[in-house]
Amino acid sequence: MKKFGPVPVPAVLLFLGIVLVVRLASRHAPPFAFLPPDLLAAVLFLYAPVFHYRRGKAPSWLRLENAGKSARTLLALAAGGVLAYLVYARLPLPPFLTPYAGPVPPLEDLLFREGLLVALPEEVFFRGYLYDAFEEKGWEPVLPSSLLFAAGHLFLFASWYRALTFFPGLLLGWSRKSAGNIYVPVLLHLLFNLLPFAAGGLQ
Repeated sequence: MKKFGPVPVPAVLLFLGIVLVVRLASRHAPPFAFLPPDLLAAVLFLYAPVFHYRRGKAPSWLRLENAGKSARTLLALAAGGVLAYLVYARLPLPPFLTPYAGPVPPLEDLLFREGLLVALPEEVFFRGYLYDAFEEKGWEPVLPSSLLFAAGHLFLFASWYRALTFFPGLLLGWSRKSAGNIYVPVLLHLLFNLLPFAAGGLQ
């Protein structure tokens, strides 16, 4: 039986600190609300890992070493994710497990928000920094990074539907493991976040 290494405490504490600050910002007046919560989360998730890498080499997940393998991984997991979502959307589910149905914003606003304020910073943090932190401690990083990914969604905006982010988190983790970079997870994350809008809903 494989023995896990120690928990990467600084990385987990950084994660907890970010979600706590964003939660406070979403519920209280300044000084916590000096930025809109979604922008604050994007800034913290994107730039907090910089301090970890600032004195060493650039992280390996910034390199695109095998474009062909990355493309195959992207296509396979995109197809699997879209199929899983379409099956899920057709299930007779209770309201608390269905995506929120609402107006769809203009495409350029949607791409900016879901790409630059959600997919990119979250993947840099979860499939970049946290993934590395667990791997360096001897963990298989896909599962713990996916659990924290779902936990962050639940802590910020608790709902049964958001608990399901654990499953796309697994696909995003596998894509990082297979492709070796975060470009594939970023594109998959953007795609998965656009699916409810394409179906006429809002996550």
